[in-house]
Amino acid sequence: MLLTAGNVKDYRYRLCRSYLLLSILAFTACSSSEPVEQQSKIAASASQTAAMVLDAWTAAAAPSSYASATLQSTAETLAEAARQIQSHNSPESPNRRAVMTAIGRLSTAAKLAQVGVKADDPRQVSQARQDLRAAANDLAVAYARYFAPKP
Repeated sequence: MLLTAGNVKDYRYRLCRSYLLLSILAFTACSSSEPVEQQSKIAASASQTAAMVLDAWTAAAAPSSYASATLQSTAETLAEAARQIQSHNSPESPNRRAVMTAIGRLSTAAKLAQVGVKADDPRQVSQARQDLRAAANDLAVAYARYFAPKP
């Protein structure tokens, strides 16, 4: 099959959509009786989806409308993960608060990235991507501390 510009765009769109669907399946497959663990896994997966979409958009491999919609959905997923942890009646601790803060930062970064994509502003998208990666690292640290063996 001869690839034309339209076919390449369709292929890239289908490829990005496939990655998104795989990510969604991955984080819906997470099962745990511990809400912090389950929601942290969902948040980590959602942040990876956002990073992947941003990388694809930056490389002109994903259309702005797709990237924007995916980032909006990701931000909503992250905000819901933070709400789920907040609403659970587990004891408040600094480690639990750190997990929620990191997830909140991930949601904010995804929203900023979405605004940047909509405005076609590579600088804002780049900054949001950096914020997203920093918050994902913070989530990994907070998660490890939350589940570290207690003395």
